[in-house]
Amino acid sequence: MINDDIRQGLFFGSHSGVITTAGLLFGLMEGKITIKYIIISVVSLAIADGSSEGYGMFLSKKAEKKTDDSFAPLYAALSLAIIKFLTVLSFLLPLLITKNLEIYKKPYWMYGWSILILFIIDLRISYIRKEPFLEFFIPHLILLFTVTQTTKFFSSLI
Repeated sequence: MINDDIRQGLFFGSHSGVITTAGLLFGLMEGKITIKYIIISVVSLAIADGSSEGYGMFLSKKAEKKTDDSFAPLYAALSLAIIKFLTVLSFLLPLLITKNLEIYKKPYWMYGWSILILFIIDLRISYIRKEPFLEFFIPHLILLFTVTQTTKFFSSLI
């Protein structure tokens, strides 16, 4: 059984990793882009957002329980930072395999990969909480499509 604080970080980091990376990539794909620029952008997001959100989780847990001197905030922070880093980097796999920018720029793989990860997250949390899967999955899909289409639209204006 996974510690509650580690589980909190894992769910938060994997969800955030999918939504932020998909949003970033949909926005970037509207412009002229190189493989090098994509790799730099995704790796920078993994490092900056993973560490920032990890420390944010640490501070949030410390603020939540003012007298808690346990390692709980550290566990949540580290699990969030690590899973966020790995989730964000996982979006580079298709690019590293094909090295074909035209294939990488197609939205079907980004949506497919995002939906697969969100499906796993939501299946797991629905099982843990004994609540209907679709109560988690449908809002996740709405959020994913809203973020990706909004960033795509905004990028097309520039």
